[in-house]
Amino acid sequence: MAINKNPIDMISDRVKVRWRYNNRCAAVLSYLNGIKGINPFGTPELLEALLDKVLIMNTNRDTIQILTDAEKLFGQVVPLGRETENYSLACAVFLRLFDSDGIYITNSFFLNMFAAFSDKGIYLETMYAVLTIKGIKPKMPRIADYAARARQFFADERAFGASVVSAAKKIYLSKNPGEALESLLDDAKRSAGVYDIDAERLGEAWENLRRAESMLDESRKNLDMALKRTESFSVLADSRERELKETADARLQSIRFEATDADVRIRQIYTDIVNEERRSIEIDKDKLLGEIMDSADSKLRELRVVSESIRSSTAAELYRINTEANKAVERASAMLGSDELKSIISEINRDGELIERIVRVDAFSRRFDENESSVPAAARQAPAAPEAAVTETLIPDYSAPADMTVSFYFNESIPFSERITRLRERKQRYAEENGNVFHERFDDILVALIEDANPYLIGPSGCGKTYLIGQLSALLGIECLDIGYINEEYDILGFQTASGGYNYPAFYRAYKYGAIVFCDEFDNSNSRAAVKLNSFMANGKDASYCFPNGERVLRHPNFRIIAAGNTSGSGADRNYSTREKIEESVQQRFTAMYVGYDSRLEKTILEGHPQWFEFAECFRRATDAWSRANDAPAPGIFTTRDAASIKKYLDHRSFSDKAIIDYEFIETKDNEYLAFLKREMEKYYKEERMSRGLFDIFSERVEELRRNGGIR
Repeated sequence: MAINKNPIDMISDRVKVRWRYNNRCAAVLSYLNGIKGINPFGTPELLEALLDKVLIMNTNRDTIQILTDAEKLFGQVVPLGRETENYSLACAVFLRLFDSDGIYITNSFFLNMFAAFSDKGIYLETMYAVLTIKGIKPKMPRIADYAARARQFFADERAFGASVVSAAKKIYLSKNPGEALESLLDDAKRSAGVYDIDAERLGEAWENLRRAESMLDESRKNLDMALKRTESFSVLADSRERELKETADARLQSIRFEATDADVRIRQIYTDIVNEERRSIEIDKDKLLGEIMDSADSKLRELRVVSESIRSSTAAELYRINTEANKAVERASAMLGSDELKSIISEINRDGELIERIVRVDAFSRRFDENESSVPAAARQAPAAPEAAVTETLIPDYSAPADMTVSFYFNESIPFSERITRLRERKQRYAEENGNVFHERFDDILVALIEDANPYLIGPSGCGKTYLIGQLSALLGIECLDIGYINEEYDILGFQTASGGYNYPAFYRAYKYGAIVFCDEFDNSNSRAAVKLNSFMANGKDASYCFPNGERVLRHPNFRIIAAGNTSGSGADRNYSTREKIEESVQQRFTAMYVGYDSRLEKTILEGHPQWFEFAECFRRATDAWSRANDAPAPGIFTTRDAASIKKYLDHRSFSDKAIIDYEFIETKDNEYLAFLKREMEKYYKEERMSRGLFDIFSERVEELRRNGGIR
């Protein structure tokens, strides 16, 4: 009696017969033995067809890994199994991915690009056309990004596929693939009728309207001239007719014929001229109407921009109102603490003559309003209430004259060598007393600050820029005011209040009384507002600026500007997607100085935990390898800030080693990226290392996540 075999067993038997001499055969049989319970590919026919392709692959990849990847790809290409739309076509596309020179072998499958094609047949045609471009593989992520972002601008699937192939060639040939990608997306938008209107185009539209008005005026002048010429012709004809009538009778008849003929010709000329002018006016009228309509559309867009500006101004006004409200509260507190008001209230409690007391209160309030503005801010402190303590608030007296004594380190009358020598000695003592380590670029930045060169520190998040600036301030003995990034001009200049007062910003205090202004996250500033810094970066001895309160302030010799950002100022990149381009005139006034990660700082931070420093260094080398392989900054890198966090966890024993690995090295990273890092780190751990245990925890967590399909 025949025994019905499991379909997986039948496939195993056929593999043994056909491929027993193939070096992948044993691995395939092992894989088949592991999936007897359920076929992840739906049908035995599809599984057997896949195995035939895997067994003839010319690649060094692990067979089990190929089949595991195939399971993942099958879930993406045929997500609903037999319920997937065009199931047969989807299965055929899935098999084509594993051709010997196909999409899987070249690491060219990207889900966002695959999802962009409704017709998967066209997807295959497009992909194989792209892969024919020699050396295109490293640029495939950008091509996939183009396909995903440009799909919305194409109604026709084949036109979209042709656009992807064309974009691939241009990205491959470009020296700057990122700029090429953005340019191609702009072209696709314009082809679809999507345009970004900027101030330059609005200006062009306005100029076109002005030229149209000029042309209309010229046409009117031409018409008036034509009418005058016509009148002149008519007068000439009449004059000639009179002259002919006065000639001799012998030639009267002949002259009459000639006059009549001349009159006909003149009238025809007149008619032709009038008709030509009418046609010219009609053409100009249609052209003018078209330009007026275009200008109207431009004006509507301009009004939208103005509305956005009004909204921003409203936010500033709300901030000003809030400030005025706080001042009113302070004034009311001062009034309530007045001895005269307390006396009035006591008298009210003693007798019932309320009307007279209310009149006295009103008179006192008016006198207080009149005198309050003349009382110095520092003197306006409310005395303690009878039953509750009142917090004393001191308002800086910005009317006080500035002490213009220049710091020893900024005094250019003293030789630079003497100043820098004393600073280095002070730095050495500071390091010995506080146990601090200074960044390797610290001395260069210190010199730039002394020379008033406006240093702009460029470095990734968490590399210690803010900490470095704090060290500079402490070493120089000069206050540092962190004003953050510049969103509006009043962040620098302050503003006039509705009551006629002036809101003094921290920038004013630094400029007048001498301090270091720190513009953190400067590449996130509003470029239009940041341009205002140009007025304050003049290094002249007698430089000054007139603030909105009307006061012309002399630049203090100890005033300095220093900025920091994550980009070079050329705009957003892959890791810092909201950064603005810094205006060229501002960039030229700053001295750009790159501040990277300094492993000496991290080694000092983790001095009591050398195994963690070794593991972190290995992890960073792996992320650097990923950056080189992908020609892009690596995400989720290890930072100096991370080192400080790890030290705190270890010193407090608040997190286990496994938790620290998870939160500082695993989370937010996708499975493929983690697998790459693990492979790179394995090269280092082929030899015995003291941090081997930490790497084992990392490796185990990466494999666990991959087995769970990335589920945390």
